[in-house]
Amino acid sequence: MTVLRIVLVAALAALSASGQCTSAQPSWPPTESVPTSCPVTPRPARPFIPPADYRPAEMPAHLFWIGTNELWTEIREPMVWYWAPHQPGHEQEVQPLTAKIFWYRVGYDWRVEPLPKLTITGRRIDGPAPPLMVMPRSRPNGAPAQATNVILDDSGRGAMLTGIYVPTPGCWEITGDYEGDKLSFVVWVVPIEPSKP
Repeated sequence: MTVLRIVLVAALAALSASGQCTSAQPSWPPTESVPTSCPVTPRPARPFIPPADYRPAEMPAHLFWIGTNELWTEIREPMVWYWAPHQPGHEQEVQPLTAKIFWYRVGYDWRVEPLPKLTITGRRIDGPAPPLMVMPRSRPNGAPAQATNVILDDSGRGAMLTGIYVPTPGCWEITGDYEGDKLSFVVWVVPIEPSKP
């Protein structure tokens, strides 16, 4: 059981290390500078440390946790995401994603709640923009869901995973809400530079 837990936590840590980066994202760290007008979420002076069962033995230096035991996520420094427009005719599709975000909560059990009661919203801080798009899921009763589960171990402990598409570059505030427990962070989103032949 302990070996399984170590393997699963290590696997989650590896997935989480790329959690806010998709295949469309260039290699890290980004070289883009963030304008002072965009208050990206900084590493807190007093870090949040999740319960031991939820954290890897060693956290990569460019990642940190924010939140509380009710809802937390990990943040990558610098807080820059790369964005690509959707192809003509596909503007209303969520994929390709801008980011995948892992959310955690003490007591979340993937066996009881395979499609978590987590909702994601986003707003552009520095100008008008269409709404943030979240990868949709369907509950067995047909009701919509915005998250799926990630299994940490066979005890039922898990994480919640969301996929989002930010419709325009700019300064974005992303908020997770699990039945009133909210967590927000701010990220700078820049266009991907076209590849040079």
